[in-house]
Amino acid sequence: MMRCVLPVCLLGAAGSVSGTPYGPAPGGNIPDNDAIGFLSPIVVEQSFPITSVSVTIEGLDHGYSSDLTIELRHQGVSTPTSLVLNLNFGEDADFNGTYTFADTGANLWTTAGPLCCLEDIPEGTYRASGSGGTVISLDSKYGGEDAQGVWLLRIADDDFLVAGEFLDWSLELGGGPACSHIDGDIDGNLAVNFDDLNLLLGNWGVVCE
Repeated sequence: MMRCVLPVCLLGAAGSVSGTPYGPAPGGNIPDNDAIGFLSPIVVEQSFPITSVSVTIEGLDHGYSSDLTIELRHQGVSTPTSLVLNLNFGEDADFNGTYTFADTGANLWTTAGPLCCLEDIPEGTYRASGSGGTVISLDSKYGGEDAQGVWLLRIADDDFLVAGEFLDWSLELGGGPACSHIDGDIDGNLAVNFDDLNLLLGNWGVVCE
């Protein structure tokens, strides 16, 4: 059997992965009171139908969570999807840590609701949410789309005085190949076989000059 440990496949016991990771893409300072915000792209070169989506934001630090709009866009394929929008209509709980947005997560509005007075929202996995706390299914939104193309994370701060930042973000898409590379796969078909051996032997002794 082949055990796939992204991004390389190794010989070993059988195993599985939940999705193919992409990124991380760099973060930075979130512009204060700026409608455009911070934009960070991840390019997916592989083509496959999506079955699940999760987004992880590392080191998100912002002292007033309701200022933030966090949005995921698959450029040229579908409309943007809100991950966070006007959380709790002015809730002053803070983002401080690493947060994943996926359908398997908790309700962010329910978690943030009891918090006040600059308390931190616990790190963890949360459902994407829109206006008024509407829960959004990322799997339903993107399910069946071709994964290929540019994925863009936008984090915008719509108020002044309190600024923030994040370290990076990554994307995990279900439905893709378990491996993006296997050592020895010369022809790039995600299998090591006689075709690769023939390519190797056919070029034996060739020197690049």
